[in-house]
Amino acid sequence: MKHNNNSRHPGEDRDLPASKNKIPAFAGMTLLCVLLLTGCVTREDADARIARGCAAGVEIFLDEGFKIKEIKDTLFKESKEFGSGYRSVIIKAVESDGWLDTDKQYECVFAESFGLFNANHDATIYQLKVNDQEYGNVGGKIKGDFKDHLKLTEIVERAMSR
Repeated sequence: MKHNNNSRHPGEDRDLPASKNKIPAFAGMTLLCVLLLTGCVTREDADARIARGCAAGVEIFLDEGFKIKEIKDTLFKESKEFGSGYRSVIIKAVESDGWLDTDKQYECVFAESFGLFNANHDATIYQLKVNDQEYGNVGGKIKGDFKDHLKLTEIVERAMSR
């Protein structure tokens, strides 16, 4: 009696190519790799965001009629005062009222975090120093009233979103 090798039992898929099930897995892995590589936030991108936020926050507390005319330099570092998870930015800028230009230095501290594989960056203003005055969280307490702090947070977040 001759045995027929082409006979099938219910549920058997001997004739299906082995690669049929591998293609979607390969495509999924490729898509994941592309998304991870294109979605990464670099340290430079994050620093640029917090510098924009800091400059916008500083302008709230400048004397009436004064604006930041030009940012000459920025310095970024981990906050020595608050430690890991806090990023300090020092902005050296020209403050102007349209007539008088003055070199000034401002400092902002942000609480920040990066998502998995640096897929996103989250930063919140923590403290701001303008003209020898501190705003935001000072000594574990919010300096100023809640309305001012809310306004500061909103303006900084809007500037970082640009």
